[in-house]
Amino acid sequence: MSTTLNPKKKSGFIGERYIVIPSEMVQTAATDPIISDLYITAIGYFPEAQYHHTSREAGNNDNVLIFCKEGKGWVEIDNGPKYIIQPDDFVIIPQGASYSYGADDKEPWSIYWAFFSGTKAHLLCQDQQVPKKVKTDVEPHAFYRTELFEEIYFMIGNGRSLNRMAYASHCFHHLMATFTYVDLYAESTNRRKPADNFVHIAISYMSEHIDKTLSITELAAKCGYSRSHFTHSFTHEMGMAPKEYFMRMKVNRACLLLKNTNESIVEIAMRMGFGEGQYFSRTFKKLKGMTATQYRQISRRSESEE
Repeated sequence: MSTTLNPKKKSGFIGERYIVIPSEMVQTAATDPIISDLYITAIGYFPEAQYHHTSREAGNNDNVLIFCKEGKGWVEIDNGPKYIIQPDDFVIIPQGASYSYGADDKEPWSIYWAFFSGTKAHLLCQDQQVPKKVKTDVEPHAFYRTELFEEIYFMIGNGRSLNRMAYASHCFHHLMATFTYVDLYAESTNRRKPADNFVHIAISYMSEHIDKTLSITELAAKCGYSRSHFTHSFTHEMGMAPKEYFMRMKVNRACLLLKNTNESIVEIAMRMGFGEGQYFSRTFKKLKGMTATQYRQISRRSESEE
C-alpha cells in the first residue's frame, strides 16, 4: 500500500498575486533619504494556499510580515516553539532569523505577506515573533487594513518609479501602524461613515475573492444588508452596480498581469475567474477598448520608453 505525500510548495496557488521589487530599485530605495527608513522588497497575497511551505535555515536578508485572513497555518522562528496562526493573526520574522512556516493541511490559510527592510525596520520587529491577533469588535477595521495592502500592491504593480516606491513606503508605514497600535487604529476607523464601512467591506471582499464568481446575495450578506438594499446603496455610493464594479476590478487586475507577467491570456482569464478565454476577451475589449494582446503590447512598449 503506497502513501501519497502532500506536495509542499512555496507558490503556485490559484488566485495568488505577488510582486518582487527589482534589485536595482531596492538598492535605490536603500540609499534614498525619504525611503531608506522603511521600504518593501516584495508583497503578495496567497488565497487558500494548500500545501504552502517555506523554510530557510540561514534566514532572510529582509524582515517578513505574515497576516492571516482565513484558514490556519503555523510558524517556527529560530528553532523556537511552533505557533499556530489563525484568522486575524499576524507575525513578523526578523531579518537573519531561521524560520519555517506553512499552511494547515485541512484548513489552508489565506495570507497577505510582505518582505521589508530599512534602517528602522528592526524597530518594528521587536516583540512581534509571537503571533498576535488584531481583530477588533468592529468588522470594517480588518477591511481597511487589507485595503492598504491592496493600495501598495496597486502602486508598485503599475510601475517601478522612485515616486511609486516612496508612496508605497509611506503606505507601508501606515499599514504597520495598524498592527502595532491596534486600539488607536480602531479609534480612527470608528469615525468613518456607515456608508463608507459597507462599501469598503464589499470592495475588499471582492478583491480577496477576485478569482471567483460572487453573487449579489453573498456580497449583501457579508455587509449585513438585504440584496435589494445593498445593490441600491452600492450603486448610489460608487456610481455603478456591484456586478459591474467587480468586473472592472477583475479586468484592472488582469491589466497588471498582462503588463508584469508572461502568463498567457487564457491563464490570466482563469486566474481572474472568467472560466474561459472568449468571455474574458469580450469583456476586456468592452471595458478597455482594445484586446488584451494589444494592451500587453502597448503597456510594455510604454514602459520601455520611460
